[in-house]
Amino acid sequence: MRTIITSLILILIFSSCQNFDDPIPDGSVLETPTLSTQLMESGKVQLTWTSAQICAGFCPSTVPATTYEIWTKSLTSTTNYKLAETQAGQMSFLVEGLELGVKQEFYVIAKRANVSNKTNRVMVVPNDLPVPESVFQKEGFDYITYPQVSPSGEKIAFAVSKAGGGSQRLFLYDLSDKSEKLISENGRYSSWSANGDKLVFVSNEGNASEIKEYKVASNSVNEIVSDSFLSYFPVFGAGDTTLIYFLDSLEAGDQSIISYNLSEKATNRKNALRDVEDIANLNTPILGVNYSAEEKSIAYGVTYPKETESGFSYDVVGFTMASPSVLKNFVVSDWNDSNPSFSVSEPDLLAFVSDRTGNAQVWIKNISTQQLIQVTDFHESGWINIGIVGLSWRVDKLYVNIVDQQGGTKLLRLDVSDLVEK
Repeated sequence: MRTIITSLILILIFSSCQNFDDPIPDGSVLETPTLSTQLMESGKVQLTWTSAQICAGFCPSTVPATTYEIWTKSLTSTTNYKLAETQAGQMSFLVEGLELGVKQEFYVIAKRANVSNKTNRVMVVPNDLPVPESVFQKEGFDYITYPQVSPSGEKIAFAVSKAGGGSQRLFLYDLSDKSEKLISENGRYSSWSANGDKLVFVSNEGNASEIKEYKVASNSVNEIVSDSFLSYFPVFGAGDTTLIYFLDSLEAGDQSIISYNLSEKATNRKNALRDVEDIANLNTPILGVNYSAEEKSIAYGVTYPKETESGFSYDVVGFTMASPSVLKNFVVSDWNDSNPSFSVSEPDLLAFVSDRTGNAQVWIKNISTQQLIQVTDFHESGWINIGIVGLSWRVDKLYVNIVDQQGGTKLLRLDVSDLVEK
């Protein structure tokens, strides 16, 4: 009898260790969902995950999870804890009771049988976000690219990329009478001088480029410097006496941030400030350059191959003009951070684009306090394309262009005064 009882106990123990979850069929793999967030009313965030596959060539057959575990971490602590669990097919969860202005991370673990896959991590900073105000828009895939507001706030310089590609046309938009004027049939990456009397831009022809200057008063365009390679994002340096831009020689390991002395009396007008690490297999090696006159520093967005869930990430780095050999990490994370723009009136504030919510959004970082502020939460109304987006400041207003579902683009104005005062 004792032997029989012992055998029954062993059977029960063995049975309790078995996993009766749905097995994963041979030849299939468990889904790896992608997580994104949407801010709801104060203190709430909607988590949504999807299992759409993105792969080149053959995609393996995937099966859905049986359960999903929702995990979280407040960035005021280092502890991860399980928040909730949903069943098969329940691929969203509403998180409530979050503290406004406090960073919070989330991720989801998909489970089936003895296999589990974790989604990307996302970050939110719940706040009452500014309501975007539409400035103007373009229809029919004629994209607004790299818009920049003038220092006076009276005009917007922007390019239009025609459907199908090719050269871009550069325009000035007058905010008072809502009119626009063509500046150049071939122009992109425009940037204003400190007093707004002129702007610079790039004209490309094949793999060659010219940096040109447009003077507002005379409505004239003049060439400043030409290169047999591609130039990107020219900006005026201190006192508008220099130009700073990125030059890609199209040769591996030979691309640099360039300083160009605008004085015709200079004996050595072009100088390489800092080499930029070569990034293989990317069409755009750099995503935005911006100059802070107050700090005399340069910020730029560039990709570095490092260990992240996507295999690489965009970082916002830079240097001071006094020490270009010393790299400064402005915004470095496991997410894609790019397209920096310093506030002119508050140089500690750096706006940038990041996908840390699961979608590209506008964020602000206070360089002194390290505070991160989420500014936008675009979803159905449109999205940010980091390859054409331009961020620029006018006091406490931020300008940004988005792509809408109808194939057009809109230039939006965001009042961030309430966010940056907290």
